[in-house]
Amino acid sequence: MKLSEKKLFLMDMDGTLYLSDTLFDGSKDFLSAVRKQGGRYVFLTNNSSRGTDSYMEKMARLGIETEADDFLTSADVAAARLDKSEVYYVCGTGSLKRQLREAGIRIAETEELDRATAVLLGYDTELTYRKLEDCCILLGRGVRYFATHPDMVCPTWYGSAPDCGSVIEMLAVAAKRRPERIYGKPQPDIAYAAMEKFGCTPEETCIVGDRVYTDIACGVNAGIDSVLMLSGEGTVEDIEHYGYEPTYVMENIRELYCRMLAGE
Repeated sequence: MKLSEKKLFLMDMDGTLYLSDTLFDGSKDFLSAVRKQGGRYVFLTNNSSRGTDSYMEKMARLGIETEADDFLTSADVAAARLDKSEVYYVCGTGSLKRQLREAGIRIAETEELDRATAVLLGYDTELTYRKLEDCCILLGRGVRYFATHPDMVCPTWYGSAPDCGSVIEMLAVAAKRRPERIYGKPQPDIAYAAMEKFGCTPEETCIVGDRVYTDIACGVNAGIDSVLMLSGEGTVEDIEHYGYEPTYVMENIRELYCRMLAGE
């Protein structure tokens, strides 16, 4: 199925539609074109550091009006999949903890570490050394171990900052443990959830993102077309390195918009 015929676009945000607080040229035009052709877009993000309200506010600042239904995060997937019989020590932001509690997930804080039966690692922009120590203590005790997503870095205006994947590697060295399950991209669950929510088939769906090892891998794992954007972290060399082949490779969102208009 041609890009111009797709019904559902699963859109990465940072590095694809914008970088930090700078909206890319063509982002608004592309989103408008999807609507005009009768399609739907949903913003997928592995960033578990903040909730949907925060993303809606950011999009509004960038001049894009959105609704809560337009977003699906790795935190959403984790909240739906985590075993509610466990008590989790969450190495994550206050926003992530609030979302998990609202979903019925029990959480143990530092002062009640002995209650914890599992660790959940997220993208923690409020990370402290004490949190890393707590994780090492619990992982050393053999509790279960999960992570929201595997992204190594988060794109920024100055280059990149350590993301959840970097902390996974740190704990792999310090505690000799790796998560038994990682939610979010590249796992196909987040794509399946979006397709089910909006009633679209894999053929009608396309994922667009700037990381081969998360966005493109998610598309391959879910059996949907994918577009690798070279406007963020990913490079053409990453395709061979990670072994996931995108359906399309494009310089930026403006190129995707133009190619859709051309009927590709």
